[in-house]
Amino acid sequence: MNVLVVNKQEDVISSLNIEIIKTLRGSFTADELISTFTNFFFARMIIDVTALQNSDDAVTYQKLSIGLPIDKIILLIPPSSSMANNFFLSKLISMGYYNFTTNAEGILYLLNTPNTYKDVAHLHQIEQASVAISTDKGTILSGIRTLGVKNVTNSTGASSLIYMMKKELEEKYNLSVLAIEVDKRDFTFFREKNMISTDKSSVATELLKAKNYNYVLVDLNDYEENVCDETIYLIEPSVIKLNKLMTRDRAIFSKLRDKKVIINRSVLSEADIKEFSLEAGINIFYVLPPINDREPSEFISKLLVKLGMVKDS
Repeated sequence: MNVLVVNKQEDVISSLNIEIIKTLRGSFTADELISTFTNFFFARMIIDVTALQNSDDAVTYQKLSIGLPIDKIILLIPPSSSMANNFFLSKLISMGYYNFTTNAEGILYLLNTPNTYKDVAHLHQIEQASVAISTDKGTILSGIRTLGVKNVTNSTGASSLIYMMKKELEEKYNLSVLAIEVDKRDFTFFREKNMISTDKSSVATELLKAKNYNYVLVDLNDYEENVCDETIYLIEPSVIKLNKLMTRDRAIFSKLRDKKVIINRSVLSEADIKEFSLEAGINIFYVLPPINDREPSEFISKLLVKLGMVKDS
């Protein structure tokens, strides 16, 4: 029999047809759950993490791992939360949490087929430093696994940039790459394998399933960046697009101050780019001119090097 600890995601769990022996509803500390279930026999405990006080603090899960049988716990994590990213999941994995998901289907799967470390090892970031790996096509640098690409100005070319980066990584460096786009269907027009479209509720699940890829590239659109290890931000500096951007969000450039901003489809001179950078108060990470997406590009190669995804050969 199973135990449920639920709060804001109760509707996700209530749709499941599973045997329940006890349900707790509300917000609880780790100590309260340990006290309640220390001598309570259960097959599995499904915890909606919104029911945990300080749910974004790894110490909460550390306490639970000491007081409860961690191999019996399944964590339901909101797909757009700050916990649904490799950095936080790595902390959970280090403590022995191998069973976590973002939806009802994932819970049913884990009830029938619990994860082992082997199933989540691809998410485990043991260290942040990059490690050079030599291949017959050049050198790759492990360290960035999931890269988000986000349009700041409208229709700035995130989908096409991801397509070109993916082709370059696959064809020049012989790497496996998965591309995911959120809440759009532009990827279908590239007619390429391993380019999938999904919605916000399934992004984290798709990332958890991406076990056998060197890199995952995510066209975020309006989705939260925290699901990715790193994000680049695209701006097309035409007058009309910048004016529309400022109308939509006058504080946008202050939000981008410490971000990796890329000028995409740029026809500006070097002097114009410097002037734009000074006026906006942001640093420009890289500049991409209009590129023929049918051919390999030195600009894409140099971007991959600058991002630390490959080493210049």
